[in-house]
Amino acid sequence: MLSSEVIVRDASREDLPAFLEIYNDAILNLTATFDIVTQSMQEREDWFRQHGGRYPLVAAEVEGHVVGYCSISPYSKKAGYASTVELSIYVQRDYRRKSIGKLLMKEIIERARELGYHAIISIIAGDNQASVEIHKKFGFELVGHLRQVGYKFSKWQDVDYYELPL
Repeated sequence: MLSSEVIVRDASREDLPAFLEIYNDAILNLTATFDIVTQSMQEREDWFRQHGGRYPLVAAEVEGHVVGYCSISPYSKKAGYASTVELSIYVQRDYRRKSIGKLLMKEIIERARELGYHAIISIIAGDNQASVEIHKKFGFELVGHLRQVGYKFSKWQDVDYYELPL
């Protein structure tokens, strides 16, 4: 746990440099994303514009510094999936396992409920035990397992689907 207060708030365009740094670190060091080339600021700006309204994006801030973010996005472009969203969460490396993720997850799940969504899906690399643990704490259940469908770090990776019915 942190000794400083964590503020979870709506993300703003000013957060983009921190989001880019956090995400690019994940690209280079984690299987939390299967992007393999770091992103540019323009790519993060394009991503940012897809959020807000029905697809909230929240930031975690400690002492004025953004240390994590969480969002929901459309699970699929097909109309029949409109009530299902996909959750993404990223925390800066020095702030992992310090309850930042819990605060972000709690906020985004509450918002998804308020927006009337039916289910949240998270797609998690099979070796990402920290992500599995936090999802299970919030009631997500394993609903699917895909073997060796992602390739990263010179290795085939399994991917698991977790679902939280709302």
